[in-house]
Amino acid sequence: MVLLSDMQKGLEVAMMNVYPNVEHRECMRHLYSNFKKHFRGDFFNKKNYGLLPKPTHDRLLKEISDKNEDVIAYLNTNHKKIWSRSKFGTTSKCDYITNNISETFNSWIGKLCYKPVCDLLDAIREKIMKRFDKKRNLVNTWNGTLVPIAKNHLNDIAKNLGEYEVIRSSENQAKVKYKATRWEVNLDEKKCSCRVWQVQVDFIAYIRDANWDKYVDPYFNIDNFKAAYAF
Repeated sequence: MVLLSDMQKGLEVAMMNVYPNVEHRECMRHLYSNFKKHFRGDFFNKKNYGLLPKPTHDRLLKEISDKNEDVIAYLNTNHKKIWSRSKFGTTSKCDYITNNISETFNSWIGKLCYKPVCDLLDAIREKIMKRFDKKRNLVNTWNGTLVPIAKNHLNDIAKNLGEYEVIRSSENQAKVKYKATRWEVNLDEKKCSCRVWQVQVDFIAYIRDANWDKYVDPYFNIDNFKAAYAF
């Protein structure tokens, strides 16, 4: 389980008490909203959002520290939860950096939130039942192993394979170079040193293999999608 919130007062304490051992992430949009009240300027505006890509995280932190050491002290003091993808765990395959899901849910239930608690819960239950039924009908139109969004994404990122240089150290290990960047890849462990494969809803597209489905996390399988909406 992963919890992502805007860390409002009282919420952090409640989350720690109820779920002390799960991964706690902080909404980057809310973090930046607070951050720019203390540190202004184009440099910080650009670099703060630039912290998100994993390979450049440490380098950009150093650039910010060289510019103003108070920035790092502020982040360490006021934003102790996980807010950068470079620190995300690898169990969850969701790389969201904002809590837009909860805000979307609030919009989805709309005026129902003004109902008494029992009526509210019953109305939400009905909406969820209808949504699950819609998903079950949708999955019956799919073919193959992967859910369509994963299949389409794989096709998209496979278009530029010629730009990657693969230097194998063994049958299932290789160094992959792309322009001025390189990564270490282990097919057996399904790991890449860029951590994109492990963390995001992404997977490497530079494997020379006709059956790429086997390298995709089971999270994206149609069978698991069916299981998620089978209740």
